[in-house]
Amino acid sequence: MPILGLKSAGPSNPSHFSLEPLIRPNILALQPYRCARDDYSVGVLLDANENAMGPSLPSLAKKSSDDESATVTTQTLSLLSDEEIASLNRYPSPTHDELKRAIAKFRGVPNEEWVFLGVGSDEVIDMLYRVLCVPGKDRVMTCPPTYGMYKVTANVNDVGVLEVPLITEGGAYQLDEEAMNSAFEANPDLKILFICSPGNPTGTLIPLDAIKRVLENPLFKGVVVVDEAYIDFAPEEHSAASLVNEYANVCVTQTLSKSFGLAAIR
Repeated sequence: MPILGLKSAGPSNPSHFSLEPLIRPNILALQPYRCARDDYSVGVLLDANENAMGPSLPSLAKKSSDDESATVTTQTLSLLSDEEIASLNRYPSPTHDELKRAIAKFRGVPNEEWVFLGVGSDEVIDMLYRVLCVPGKDRVMTCPPTYGMYKVTANVNDVGVLEVPLITEGGAYQLDEEAMNSAFEANPDLKILFICSPGNPTGTLIPLDAIKRVLENPLFKGVVVVDEAYIDFAPEEHSAASLVNEYANVCVTQTLSKSFGLAAIR
């Protein structure tokens, strides 16, 4: 979806959706921060003011991870090479393209430009609020029972929350599409819809067909955020990541904290 007239390699569906009008005007007017590391991936950049004396951590005073007296720091250092430890005083890549390429391949999206890395899903949720929602004015929709951070982050950003509870069908929680349609019609300026699938705390998958119906619904002109923190515990072929190739109004969040067991990597 083009922004400020720039070309986009992303999908143009659905026809009723346009991203640019949803973005806060002050965010749209921002000039992106740039640094030399954006253009040069190697070398010492003097303007970065990195500590030329090197890192303050011990380099060779590493202990085996089997040593009971080893601290968390030394246990962590034991996983790094001396070269890696010596480079800890240098700023990392601002893009992390190699990691994003690996994630894009793993999740079946075109390339690294389709992947954004956050410090946990909560940061991504907060950034969506800050980019799209004007404090004290805009509202979002949630479908409880659901992940509590959507509402907490809305309160932090002074954003209203419209709740349309899930209903039970066949012993499982599902979207109340009829009630959602009524809410969309009564609240045409909703900015974000959060769908947690598999649900937290329900554990229920929202069918991709149901998500598609929301994406194609002309009554809702905002962004659908599908939170898939637990998607790797669901059967294959159920991830909404497959929809980002087709729809411009969907954002899928996932995490390394659950199935990958890497909560501390953030």
